[in-house]
Amino acid sequence: MRRLFSCLLLLTLACATAPATPAASSSATAAASVPALPHMEPPASPPPGAKWVRRAERLMDEKAPDQALPLYQQAWDAGDRRENIAYGAACAAALLGRKGEAMTWLERSVELGFRDVEWMKQDTDLTSVHAEQAFTALMARIPTLPLPMKNEGSHPELIRLVDEDQKDRRGHNAPSGPEEWKQVAERDRQRRQRVRELLDAGAAKTGADFFAAALVFQHGDTLEDFARARELAAEAARKGHPVGLWLTAATWDRWLMHAGQPQRFGTQYQLDQATKQMRLYTVDPSVTDSERERWGFPPLAEIPQSM
Repeated sequence: MRRLFSCLLLLTLACATAPATPAASSSATAAASVPALPHMEPPASPPPGAKWVRRAERLMDEKAPDQALPLYQQAWDAGDRRENIAYGAACAAALLGRKGEAMTWLERSVELGFRDVEWMKQDTDLTSVHAEQAFTALMARIPTLPLPMKNEGSHPELIRLVDEDQKDRRGHNAPSGPEEWKQVAERDRQRRQRVRELLDAGAAKTGADFFAAALVFQHGDTLEDFARARELAAEAARKGHPVGLWLTAATWDRWLMHAGQPQRFGTQYQLDQATKQMRLYTVDPSVTDSERERWGFPPLAEIPQSM
């Protein structure tokens, strides 16, 4: 379940969709009346530990936490202080039975902004620390903690709206059928409307503000929503948000998929009705691995074909 956490934001950003995904033909028809999305250069550099973290995640998938943990440490020592790195290291250490080390990493993840108590309590990678007094104390302390550094100075309503967006899609709240997805879609529409109003009023100031707005818009249902999401994510990246670059690429891919065109980076998955698996959406073969690397993505051959 470590991979589920590291993709928790990321899957929810790009992969998690309602049971039915818009057909390419209807999306392409919609795209005909919309100008092509302009090319964009990377708005920021990839995080310094991106390559090591990707290797660590593959090793975790291969049930090799002993090899993954040093790579998480290497990324951390290089200055890559994303919350998913600390959480991944916590999971690796917990799987190895190194409880004290696992708690140190978990506390770092919480300090950086991961505060999903429900998820941590159900994550089987953390089973070895679930009964530890330090774990219980940390879970109890989370509601009392100040805003994480990444959200300092941010607009509280934008942060609340993106938190609601995420909670609608994970854990016990995740929709399980068409009617529940319909309810989420209506809440998404209301959130987008409120974010539009806040943006028009100039409420977005920080990288976290623009990231929150981008995340809400990328759960839209039109090409205009996805284009707006890319614009907002790029601004988040320019302002130093650690996941802004990823979201810029993911929203670009999302626009392309809904326009019936191949994606560039390999962030989007669609439900295969025959196998009921999420399968990698078609990737543009003209986009080189070196271009993906500029955006912090692995070579195409290393991108999973299904989820």
